[in-house]
Amino acid sequence: MKLNEVKLEDDNNELRLRLDDTENQLTKAELLRQSLEGDIERMKLALNDKETEYQLMSSRAENLMRQINELEKKMQTLTATIDRLNITIANNEQQLAAYQNQVVVSHISSSVIK
Repeated sequence: MKLNEVKLEDDNNELRLRLDDTENQLTKAELLRQSLEGDIERMKLALNDKETEYQLMSSRAENLMRQINELEKKMQTLTATIDRLNITIANNEQQLAAYQNQVVVSHISSSVIK
């Protein structure tokens, strides 16, 4: 009977040790779970920040592309205007040269007549 009591006492002690180990493992697992939940929340916040940043950058890129398109159109208009003005200048220079020739011819003619 004493032997049974000692055996039961040993079994009881062993079960308590196993229970303590299991409770320790459970506590560690719970702490790990809480830590991982914190990591998940931080990752969600970081993802939200990145999504917001992406939306802002995307909007900015769209605005810049619009500005580039507008500037390219203005550049085409200004290039066409410059081309027209260059043609006008060339025509005016031809007319000026013709008028100068007429003046010279008139001056020569009037000097010969005198």
